[in-house]
Amino acid sequence: MGLFDNIKSFTGRKSKEGSVNSRPVIYSSTFNKLNRRFGNREKATSYLASNMHNFYISSSKFNKGIQIKNLFRKVEIDIPKEGFIYFLDELKNLNFDGKIINGISPDYSKFLHSSVYAYNEFYFHPKAGRGFARDLSSEFIKNQLDALDGIELFIYRIVKKLRNSNHKDRAKFARYFENMIDAPAEHFEEALQRILFYNQILWQTGHSSISLGRLDKMLEDYYFDDLNSGFITQEEVYELIKSFLKILHSYQWYKSDAFIGDTGQVIVLGGKYEDEYGEYYFYNDLTYMFIRAIDELKLYEPKVVLRISNETPRDLIELALETINNGISNILFSNDEIVIDKMVEFGYEKGDAANYSVSKYYCPSTVGKGLEQNNMVCISFLKPLNEFFDNETPQVLDMLDNYGELFNSYKYYLKKEVESVIETLDDVVWNEDPLLSLFIDDCNDNQMDISKGGAKYNHYGITTIALENTVNSLYNIKKLVFDDKKYKLTDLNKMRRNNFKKDKYQDVYNILRDMKPCFGMDDREIINITNDVIQLLEDCLKEYTNEFGGKIKFGLTNSSYMFLDDEISASFDGRKVVEPFNPYISLDTDKDFTEVLRFAS
Repeated sequence: MGLFDNIKSFTGRKSKEGSVNSRPVIYSSTFNKLNRRFGNREKATSYLASNMHNFYISSSKFNKGIQIKNLFRKVEIDIPKEGFIYFLDELKNLNFDGKIINGISPDYSKFLHSSVYAYNEFYFHPKAGRGFARDLSSEFIKNQLDALDGIELFIYRIVKKLRNSNHKDRAKFARYFENMIDAPAEHFEEALQRILFYNQILWQTGHSSISLGRLDKMLEDYYFDDLNSGFITQEEVYELIKSFLKILHSYQWYKSDAFIGDTGQVIVLGGKYEDEYGEYYFYNDLTYMFIRAIDELKLYEPKVVLRISNETPRDLIELALETINNGISNILFSNDEIVIDKMVEFGYEKGDAANYSVSKYYCPSTVGKGLEQNNMVCISFLKPLNEFFDNETPQVLDMLDNYGELFNSYKYYLKKEVESVIETLDDVVWNEDPLLSLFIDDCNDNQMDISKGGAKYNHYGITTIALENTVNSLYNIKKLVFDDKKYKLTDLNKMRRNNFKKDKYQDVYNILRDMKPCFGMDDREIINITNDVIQLLEDCLKEYTNEFGGKIKFGLTNSSYMFLDDEISASFDGRKVVEPFNPYISLDTDKDFTEVLRFAS
């Protein structure tokens, strides 16, 4: 039995205390990272086996803050010969006692405009003000203080290693790190290094798909202060941005999720902004520079989301489109004219919505204000429809007189599926997270960890697949059975359950597969069916609130369309068993792409 086989055999065991044993999961995750790194199971196994003496998982005997401090004592520090300092140690791990919070937008500005000492004093040792007379013996504050101590210890370790290294600018970068202890960031390059450091420690402590937030807005003051004082030139800024992006692009084997390169890192640029002078569209030189740098470097990570509105400069949109036309597929657009109002409608305050960021799965979320977990589970729209046809008798199918009765049956099965999903969501226990809580506004004010509901917003997010297959299936049944009465529903279902294998079913199979209109077309009936299915799911979810008062958002896409197809039988759109679902919002014809845009809008 090989090393990895041993690892797999451990997964799922309970510890003596009855909680999930995280160690086998961490072993397995580490092996997967190494497998991506070396591209070979044997090499990954050999490397892990020969380095087990360096393998570390923090002990759950200590509180989470102490565990973070102990982890930062162990992490191997790697100093390059030049440029930004950024490293990840795949052999050092933080224990976890629940589901790790991932894919959020932390507020990096908390540590750009402050320091470890200032943060400590402001929240935990104030002479007066919001934190005065707090109970410093509370478990929450103990955890926070220990986490801050761990960050300080880690910074000093890096400074010491830097000063003894052959880094070309070791004195300058040592000063940048020392300033993290007791001073705000002063310069543009320093701000980039500070963002990278805090991004690094979030990855090192098990968080993934970390959004970078609105970088052009976050870095604006540093850029103009340095530029106007003559400290830096635009050309130097551009080169720093390229270096910054290349650093974020590194460690793909460590950061990737389902696919290599799928790291979930998102930079948000542009967007509406509101202050005491009113509302306007925010952009600056950095907005353009980040897009040009992505184009020049030809990087597929990190992703860039350009927030657009009616006031977005034409040349900025054209630059983004030209970059996409050059083969850079990681630039996306988010329509502020729609998104902000929808967020307010969902329950966000206007100011928080206007400052939204985007994280993995491209769901809008607030910056530093929420436990907003997207893609917690995935619902297949097709599964309830097929379960109805797989489970019900021919006699029941013969009793359906019209499409409305069929849709009501689908509604019943979809509601059952949603109830099962809600049970799954309600069973989630979040990993205690004092480090992440440092980046979230309300956690310190409420003296409550983000895992316990300390954030302002605590919404959950789910994703969906097979909307296209479901809409086309419903339309085909409606048209062929109830409108044109060409086939009996029981006969069509018999063919489907046979996976259209018999020769005599091929003509019907071809009709189902090639039916027009179909999903993605600018056709009123198709659009109505699509909206009915979406509204049905919304109605099933709208009354739900989790233990922290959060609601459920859902998205219409997920990459699981490639993995979950074998769980669902053939469908009335001409899809056979184990064939993948149709992806995202797309149209499998040679129609003009503008039709898909009209359909989606």
